Amino acid sequence: MAYLTLQDLSKGIHREILAVITRNEDNALQAIAEAQAEVESYLTARYDIRAEWTKTGTDRNTMVIKLVRDIAIYNCYQISNPVNMPDSRRDAYKDAIAFLKEVQAERASIDGLTRLTGTTGTSSYVSFGGNNKRNNQY
Repeated sequence: MAYLTLQDLSKGIHREILAVITRNEDNALQAIAEAQAEVESYLTARYDIRAEWTKTGTDRNTMVIKLVRDIAIYNCYQISNPVNMPDSRRDAYKDAIAFLKEVQAERASIDGLTRLTGTTGTSSYVSFGGNNKRNNQY
């Protein structure tokens, strides 16, 4: 079962348009699966994203739903009609990827997701800093 449903997808695009660009439900489900994998590739270093994928209904993270939906709709256009894709869809995709890159680089975060820590998983990012400056003068 996919994290994002066809009903969720239709909240970002009219059902009639979705039916035309995907031609069948399998193509829409494939676009959702690819979008989910793309989001996971960015978030897996910082968050327990697989735990998020198991959630359903209102337990799901709103920001993650939006990211997956924007990328999935872009993928739907890519399947059948990339030439006639609206600029707003391209922009939404680019914005989603840019935000995911910011999250990956730890310049942004997604509230509500479980951060990886401890022995079960750790972030691949290294924090740095130092001790307070000492005054060694007499």
